[in-house]
Amino acid sequence: MRALFLVPLLLGSSALAGETKPGPGEVELAALYYYAEQKQQDRLEAETNRLRLKYPDFVVPADVYSPAARQVDESTLWALYEKNDFLGIDAEIGRRRSENPEWRPTEDFSGKLARRKQRVDMMAATARKDWMGVIEAAKNLDPSSETEVDLVWMLLDAYAQTGAKDALTNVYRGLLFREGDKRLPDQQLLTTLQKSTRDFSAEDVRKAMGLLATSPMLQAGLQPVELDLTRKEVADFNADEKRQTPIGESEVGKLRLVAEKGDRPEDLALLGWYDLKLKAPESAERWFKAALVKHRDENDAKGLYLSLAAQNKQDEAYAVAEQYLEDLSGDPEFLMNALSLRFSKPDQPDADVKTVTAYSNAILATSNADHAEILAWYAYNSRQYEASKAWFAKSIDWESAPVRVKGLALSLLRLGEKKDYAALEGEYRDIYPDIWAEIKVATPPKGRRSIAIDMPVASTGGGNGYLAHFKAKRFSACIEDISALEARGAVSADAMLIKGWCHLGLNRLADARNAFEAALGNGRTQADAAYGAALTLLRGRMTDDAEAMIGMYALSEKRDREVRAEIYFQRARSAFDHKQYQRVLDALNARAGLVAEPADLSQLRGWAHYHLGHRAEAQAVFARLNTHLYDPAAARGLAISSDYPTR
Repeated sequence: MRALFLVPLLLGSSALAGETKPGPGEVELAALYYYAEQKQQDRLEAETNRLRLKYPDFVVPADVYSPAARQVDESTLWALYEKNDFLGIDAEIGRRRSENPEWRPTEDFSGKLARRKQRVDMMAATARKDWMGVIEAAKNLDPSSETEVDLVWMLLDAYAQTGAKDALTNVYRGLLFREGDKRLPDQQLLTTLQKSTRDFSAEDVRKAMGLLATSPMLQAGLQPVELDLTRKEVADFNADEKRQTPIGESEVGKLRLVAEKGDRPEDLALLGWYDLKLKAPESAERWFKAALVKHRDENDAKGLYLSLAAQNKQDEAYAVAEQYLEDLSGDPEFLMNALSLRFSKPDQPDADVKTVTAYSNAILATSNADHAEILAWYAYNSRQYEASKAWFAKSIDWESAPVRVKGLALSLLRLGEKKDYAALEGEYRDIYPDIWAEIKVATPPKGRRSIAIDMPVASTGGGNGYLAHFKAKRFSACIEDISALEARGAVSADAMLIKGWCHLGLNRLADARNAFEAALGNGRTQADAAYGAALTLLRGRMTDDAEAMIGMYALSEKRDREVRAEIYFQRARSAFDHKQYQRVLDALNARAGLVAEPADLSQLRGWAHYHLGHRAEAQAVFARLNTHLYDPAAARGLAISSDYPTR
């Protein structure tokens, strides 16, 4: 009997052992500890009663008044923090607060999260060169006490780029002239002083150095800063046409010693231009040659050419221009003058096809009548009369002169175009009466060049060139002309830029992007090409790619603002379509910092507030729109948002 009596007991105990009774989680318990800490006994009892109703076996923890027990596990939040997953953090905090409205993250986590967000925002804005974004993200930084100095350096860069001189000066003062335990470590002082050489005169920086160099170690560390100041002084001397008095040789001598090591091509070029200005072309030649060994650079090639030309080494100078044709095409006037020697003297050897093309493109880019005449005579003396006729006509279009009319007349005679010759003579006989007798007795040239001279199809003065087609919005004809140039290998960066605009005009986005990217490599067309490429990407809704494009290439302030405004518009529109309403507001706020907000975007703002439950804000937006201009959509938004109670 006893054994039978024990069976149900054993079964019962086994069943109980297999059960896991639910209990409150750490988030729910956090409220209990919070009320105990705040000594809110009534709320503590109310929370205890609530938990007992929900969990009948709940027992108040014995350590409820122990501070050590009040810590809620934030490991999930810290894991998201390490990934910079701010959206994930917001979601996790929202989840916990839905379980317990009284719960808050610890002050330690909240403070570090705010700082991490600030760092990420500043770094992202710096990367895309959004300098106003950097300044906005750094608005609560105190330069006189901030311990994360690299953040203040970002702010310095932003103020320097936006020209905010007073703010820039105040930040430098806050960093450099701290006292006591707030004084920057020597290395950070040195880095800050090096930055200041960019923003202030050498005299001002040296004054600051004199005040700060309080230890022999710091004085020794300031030598690189002193060298940067010398670089700045040499660069300023080179750029100022009025300055002729050389800088003290003791200072420049230190820079020469450093440059001899060849670690910085910039130093080699800096000294090259310095010696060239001081009329020491032999020394300048040496510096520029050394710089070009280190890297290929348009300005260094110009310096080497000028150094050789100043020594009357014309053949060597021409060889440099020929070697750097593509690099120098960004400055067509310089390239045109550099190449003209090969075309202006009959005893010179033939130019190759690339040189002929580069010279003709440079002439067209500059509309230079003198050089058009030089190329026309080169073609005439080569017995290429169609080309000489075209180039003489072009030179006359740009600037009439008797020798050019004479050349055109001779070309017409050699081609047997008597009617056109008679019309030309009738037009110019009274203007240039002395040339016609010479024309009638002139003998044909005997020479012939092996390289064909291209016709000036890219005319800026006529009505049939690709530029004329572009201006008249004949986009297909424009593209055909440039494609013909490409087939002959004679296309310039300017032509590719125009080709991009023509393709964009026809909404051929892939072709437009390819053409603009082809023009990005030329310094003169780079900014226009980047702008065109960004607009093309935006038209294709490739918003991130457009932002990357303007991050890599500098645009004018007006164009940069235009492109960024469109980027933020597209992001706001996309976020709204994906029901990411806070992102809509973030994008619209960023856009409003650049340009005025039109009514349709204000409506988007109103609906974003509405969907987020911000009834008062939504109502205010729609009311403002309805006041200024009646719009059915704004009126509908006002009516709907007014139907709900405000926050």
